[in-house]
Amino acid sequence: MKILLAILIPLLQEIPNDTIIDIIDTVSVSATIKSSTALDNQALATTSFKLSEIENQQINSVKDVSVSVPNFFQPKYGSRITSSIYIRGFGSRIDQPAMGLNIDNIPVMNKNAFDFDFFDIRRIDVLRGPQGTLYGRNSNGGIMNIYTLSPLAWQGLRVRAEFDSEPSYKAQVSFYEKTKNNFGYAVSAAFTHHDGFFTNTYNDAQCDKGNSFSARTKFHWLPNDSHWNLSNSLSFNYVNEGGYAYHVFDNVQNELKAISYNDTCNYKRVSLIDGLVAQYSGKKIDIASATSFQFLHDKMLLDNDFTALSYFTLKQEQTEYAVTQEVIFKRHDKTKQWQWSTGLFAFTKQLAMETPVKFKRDGIDNLILANANKGIHSAFPTNNIEISDSSFVIDCNFQIPTYGVALFHESQWNIGRWRFTAGIRADFEYATMDYDEQCDIRYRFDLTMLNFKQLHSDFTGTEHTKSFVALPKISVQYNFDKGNLYATFANGHKAGGFNTQIFSDIMQSVMMTQMMSDLGVSFAGKSGKTQTARDTKYEPETNYNFEIGGKFHYKTFSTATTLFWIEGVNQQITVMPEGSGIGRMMSNAGRTRSIGVEHSSRFEPGDWSFSLDAGCTDARFRDYQYNDTTNYRDKHVPYAPTGTVAVSAKYTWQLNKQLIDNLSFVVQNQTVGIIYWNEDNSLSQSPYSLLSASVTYKKNKVSISIFSKNITNTNYRTFYFKSISRMFYSEGIPRTVGMKLMLNV
Repeated sequence: MKILLAILIPLLQEIPNDTIIDIIDTVSVSATIKSSTALDNQALATTSFKLSEIENQQINSVKDVSVSVPNFFQPKYGSRITSSIYIRGFGSRIDQPAMGLNIDNIPVMNKNAFDFDFFDIRRIDVLRGPQGTLYGRNSNGGIMNIYTLSPLAWQGLRVRAEFDSEPSYKAQVSFYEKTKNNFGYAVSAAFTHHDGFFTNTYNDAQCDKGNSFSARTKFHWLPNDSHWNLSNSLSFNYVNEGGYAYHVFDNVQNELKAISYNDTCNYKRVSLIDGLVAQYSGKKIDIASATSFQFLHDKMLLDNDFTALSYFTLKQEQTEYAVTQEVIFKRHDKTKQWQWSTGLFAFTKQLAMETPVKFKRDGIDNLILANANKGIHSAFPTNNIEISDSSFVIDCNFQIPTYGVALFHESQWNIGRWRFTAGIRADFEYATMDYDEQCDIRYRFDLTMLNFKQLHSDFTGTEHTKSFVALPKISVQYNFDKGNLYATFANGHKAGGFNTQIFSDIMQSVMMTQMMSDLGVSFAGKSGKTQTARDTKYEPETNYNFEIGGKFHYKTFSTATTLFWIEGVNQQITVMPEGSGIGRMMSNAGRTRSIGVEHSSRFEPGDWSFSLDAGCTDARFRDYQYNDTTNYRDKHVPYAPTGTVAVSAKYTWQLNKQLIDNLSFVVQNQTVGIIYWNEDNSLSQSPYSLLSASVTYKKNKVSISIFSKNITNTNYRTFYFKSISRMFYSEGIPRTVGMKLMLNV
């Protein structure tokens, strides 16, 4: 301790009474370029976090916001490619997200890049409910807007070092500078290493070990005596990690077996986003332009059966380039009764994907030959089809370019205490999928073939999908001195797409058809019908949201309550194809309905701070005809919790001594409601709570925190799925204890 003080004391120089973070929090942040109205005065449900809250609550990624926002849930499992978001009862495990993500007014186009390391995040705003009119595709559950720290808001050096009992290590260095002509620049870098929590008993190694590195440069310029505001942010992210800590569930013994798989599982990602935002304030009209270039290359390796048997493995490798352009025109004079904004958004994404599936001996015998010989045995009980290869690969290659354009408008009329809002967005999207599958095997039918025969199978072609949607919004708001009341109707839209992961199942059907054709036997696939590439398409999802709410604030107390009713059409649900034991695909449920309530309160008397964020959701299928005999009507939508509750308390002990300014104590408890794991609701996770706490020492430029998460070491499950007739669960992260040092010079 004496050594630590010897290092820190020279840094504890006198500065104004407010700490650095308090200073940063008081500097206004650039508002979203889509609206000039403060969030608290808009007719929607919102939750915001400022920099001090983000750092005090150990919010290190998008997933750490989970539960702290009412009815928002993003579980931690798998790896960083897994960004499954559930909000107000809606969400999906794969493909399109239920919530959009914007960083410094730039939309992140690939959800695989959502899970990145947070550092120097100035503010997080979560807008709940469909935001389709202003934000378009994939915002049917809401939008998360993240703003990074601007060099015009604060200048200096920021250093962070963190360690916890996992063990994991985090380090960050950031430098911010401002020149005389209102030009600011920043350079930041962060590194994280984690050893992992879960052991693969097959090789006695941690399966979720990994590293990540992030870097960011930011330029912000306010030219003197000019109407311009220019900023550019370039972010780079690298991830190399294991993952997929999935336990086989023994439903006879009712217990989880040890994690044990024999093939490599890992995830690697390189992503880059460059965003340029230019704003011009004219005499009558304000103009904003947001331009981005985005690059993502990632590769996932999976032991797809997650057992010590040699069934099959998957490699998913993709490279995506995306360009976005948005231009927004807004009325400049904010004193006028009529305020309006009009915008144009366009994007292109060019995705190249490889998803080769390698079948090994156990998979060949138990998945392919067992199914094929079942039909053969009805005519030839003692004869079999044989495959000589110990393994073979189904090569799957895809080219998926996507194009989109949207035109939107929103008007506001302020009449006394009333505000009326009406808007609409016309959104068009077009995508093409070129697919190319190849496979070679050697097989024979032991009754008629002495030697093995080479079989070459291919499956190539092109599919198209397009959509045009109109996304309206109407709201009425009554403002009073201490708050407002509002009612809103809004549309949300989630894009459709292609089920690339099911193509290996299709290729198996193609191979079996060719084999059986040689033998003069018909083959109609595992489920009794032949799958085609057209079957891989899934439709867009649309939500209709009806919402009433109110916000109230008085001195140090604020509260907000929202009641919502959402009708979902063509909700996207991840399912196992009928008759298949390995694939997964996106399907459209007929109709869903979600009804719920959300409440948030903040109270800050003196040195105390209390918060409550709670949500309750009843999301059910209104009509989901799964097959000819099964309809899941009135069943709960799986994977989304029935409720969330986050309660926190903070006390700051003001000491103002020579070696200490204050001590802060933070306690937070997060509760997650029932999660149903399947459509018939026969499996579920009961409600659980996670308790965390921290104590932070501050002296001018230095803060030292000791923290713990999941203090009670609660045992809970974060994910369930079924593969090759086995059930699997992923467990939650156990208790961790750590220490963090922050230096602001």
